[in-house]
Amino acid sequence: MKKTRIRMYLGLALTAVLFMTGIDGHLKVQAKPSLSELEEEEKRLEQKRKNAVEEIKSLKSDIESVGQKIKELQGAKSNLQDYINQLDKEANTLASQIQTLEQKIEEKEQEIEAKKQELAEAEAEADLQYQMMKKRICYLYERGEQSLFVLLLESENMSDMLNRAEYAFQISQYDQQMKEKLKAIRDGIAECKAILEQEQEEQKILLSEVEAQKAAIDQAIQAKTQQIASYQEQITSASGEQGEYKAQLREQEALLEKVESQIASVAAAKAEAADGDGGASGFVWPCPASHRITSGYGEREAPVEGASTYHRGLDIGASSGSAIVASAAGRVTTATYSSSAGNYVVISHGGGISTVYMHASALYVSEGEKVSKGQKIAGVGSTGFSTGPHLHFGIIVNGSYVNPLSYVN
Repeated sequence: MKKTRIRMYLGLALTAVLFMTGIDGHLKVQAKPSLSELEEEEKRLEQKRKNAVEEIKSLKSDIESVGQKIKELQGAKSNLQDYINQLDKEANTLASQIQTLEQKIEEKEQEIEAKKQELAEAEAEADLQYQMMKKRICYLYERGEQSLFVLLLESENMSDMLNRAEYAFQISQYDQQMKEKLKAIRDGIAECKAILEQEQEEQKILLSEVEAQKAAIDQAIQAKTQQIASYQEQITSASGEQGEYKAQLREQEALLEKVESQIASVAAAKAEAADGDGGASGFVWPCPASHRITSGYGEREAPVEGASTYHRGLDIGASSGSAIVASAAGRVTTATYSSSAGNYVVISHGGGISTVYMHASALYVSEGEKVSKGQKIAGVGSTGFSTGPHLHFGIIVNGSYVNPLSYVN
């Protein structure tokens, strides 16, 4: 809500400023304003600039906060993705185990069916042998009383009788052995079948457990995937919010540039209204201690938050406290402090030309004071939006900044 009010005030300020200016940004003076009116206008514009700077700071803070939120969300999303990748590996391992178990269970089923078949064949064989043995036993039992007599009558001699007796004994012994053998085979097959069925049951239980584990992991993957989608949605929303803040920031930076341009126009008009004598016959380098230009006139990257990306002057790097001198004779129209320019001085030289000296550590002149060319007016500093000790030197011609190198070298 606070930001909305600030933006509304700034919008009204911009409307007021534009109303006072032409399309080219120059001050429109239909009825030439008085010095006091210009001073009042300068104060209002300075307040507008301060509001714009505060709004820019706030927007940059919002952009940074949203950027940090996006970074945290991306980190959480990345960590969650790593966890899902681990779950995927476990799920794949369990799926492989399930496939192996299902294959083993199928193999056991095939073995059990084979054993069932063997058991059925063994039981059929045993039943056949049993039926045959039963017939022989019944036959011997039914003719048991005649067996010895028949054996003596039918035998040709003693040797034949013994052979027949031995044969009957062997048949009886064979039946007994066969009975025991078939019983052992049947019992063995039944035992093997029971073991296979037990193994199959155990594998089914293990399969059920593995499937339960896989289902739990699949459910966890689904939940985490939804969480990732939620993070992505938040990231997209935050990115959109950040984009809106950046758009507002561009608007405020444009507003700040216009307000600062209007301040320069008012300063020039103010100088002319005050007197504007002093002449503009020649300009000298404003910082005798250094000729090192750290930032030229024109397009550039902002060196610090709040600084303009279009530089309307020269930055001259020098030691803190180094002398700043008037580039030409004139009258001081402004000697004050601004949150963006720091301690700064504006000198009118007549003919619609003014010079600007910003970021001073201290000011040695006052508003309304006449100065001579080369006179020490301030000390190099780093006040306002500044990254280190330097002088920002600008030249205003008819209300617009120009390249200082056109006047000094």
